[in-house]
Order: sequence, then structure tokens, then C-alpha cells
Amino acid sequence: MHTRAELKGDKWVINGRKQFITNGYDAKLYIVYATTQPGAGITKGTSSFLVPRDTPGLTVQRCNETLGGRFMNNGEIVFEDCAVPKDHCLVENVAMSRAGVYFRPGKIIVAAKNLGVGMAAFERAADYVQNYVQGGRILLKHQAVAIRLADMATRLSAVRALLNEAIRAVNAGAHDAEALCNMAKMFASVEIFEVTKHAVELHGGNGIMLDFGVEKLLRDASLFMHRDATVDISRFKIVKSMFPQTAGVYAGPEK
Repeated sequence: MHTRAELKGDKWVINGRKQFITNGYDAKLYIVYATTQPGAGITKGTSSFLVPRDTPGLTVQRCNETLGGRFMNNGEIVFEDCAVPKDHCLVENVAMSRAGVYFRPGKIIVAAKNLGVGMAAFERAADYVQNYVQGGRILLKHQAVAIRLADMATRLSAVRALLNEAIRAVNAGAHDAEALCNMAKMFASVEIFEVTKHAVELHGGNGIMLDFGVEKLLRDASLFMHRDATVDISRFKIVKSMFPQTAGVYAGPEK
């Protein structure tokens, strides 16, 4: 974590930059994570702070334009000698460890939102192929179309089943809850993107028309492949939680 905070007298002085902050462009209050003990590691040397938007030294640099998820904004924030009172420190040094309680539910929420996008895509595609006529018969009676729809339904059921399994594991405090949450998030990202691709393609030329709305679902699905860890980072997290004694060790020279 490159953002640093240093205690100077009765104030914490923050310097650094934060990128890809959801709703960061118009937020009025920020919870900022910063390194307070360099070299101690992210779980033992990171603190969290409450920083109001109007604090001198805090600059909302820009609003990032995104391919999907345009119902929310994405901001870049810069801190230059941004000083906040000492009591604005929420958790000192172990903030990331404390925040860990939100990580698993967060993965489940992201996967569930993604599933909702996939269900919307499936429902619109199902309605379209049952009413649009091509070659003298409705699209659904064409084998190639029916196969696509069956594939979409199967992917959605698989995502839902894994999501339910992750929820069960978290509620039960199971040993594999961490891996399952990351699996649900990663699997949903990959499979729902394919579902929305099918939906667009089943609409033919209408699929890329704004009036039909399925292209928006494809763009929104693409966002989940990069949100709250990319697909590959999620895969790394799965392996690290499954093999903590080897893959879970911080990368460095082998001993």
C-alpha cells in the first residue's frame, strides 16, 4: 500500500493516491487505508482514517469513465499533506485484519449482484426467442438457439449452487469458507459474462442496439470480471486459502 500516514503531534498526515474508488467522485466522507508502520506488512502496519471531503490536502482528481456499471461513479483521489485530527483514526495498524470480516460477505454480495445481471439477460433472451420469427418459425424452434438457451440456464444454475454453498460455509464457519467465497465470485464473473454474450448474440443485430438494453447487461457483466479482484487474482486467492503453508506464504526467495 503506497498511501502513507504519519502521526505528527495531534494530527495524522496522509500522503498518497487512491484509484478506482467506487462513488469516490462525489462522496462527502472517505474511509482511507494507509500504511502507518512501513515494513510490518499489510495486516500489521495499516491503519484506517475518517477523512471529510473538504479536508485541505484532499483532491478528487478525476472521475474515471467505465465500460459498465455506469449507475455509479469511479474516482481517483490524491492526498498531499492531508492532515486529520488524531481521533479520526478508526483502527491503528491492524485495520486490514479488522476489515477482513467484511471480505467474505463482500464476495458473496458481488457474486449475487452478478447473478442478477445474468438472470436479467436470460429472461430478456428467453422472451425474445419465443416471440421473434425467423425462417417462418420462432427462434426457439431453431436448434442452435435452443442449445444456447439451455447453456445459459445451466450456467446460471451452477453459479447459484456455488453461491449457496459459499453462503452455507460462511454461516457455518466452515474451514473452506474463504476458498468458496472466492470461487463463487470468480466463477460468477466468468460464467455470467458468457451468459450475457449469449443474450446479445441471440438478439442478432438488435443485440447491439441501445433500445433493447441487452448490450448494457454485457457491459455490466464485464465490470464484475475486474471488480473486487480480477478473475486471475481471485484464482490466486483460492489457491492461497487451500494451501496456506505453501502458496499462502508471501512471495519471496525459497528457503
